[in-house]
Amino acid sequence: MDMRIEVTNADVAAAKRAWSRAVESGESDARTQVLYDSLRRVINAQAQQMAEDFRAKRAS
Repeated sequence: MDMRIEVTNADVAAAKRAWSRAVESGESDARTQVLYDSLRRVINAQAQQMAEDFRAKRAS
């Protein structure tokens, strides 16, 4: 069984807002970096998901 978590545009936007708020409110560098890394992971996961969907549609 293939487990998959769908990453939506709303997920990306929420991660971006969290990081942006941390930057704007002067959170610690460590906290800002954690949120930025999370944002990158969410964006990368969505890109991978889109690529997999594209490949699956081409194969069918």
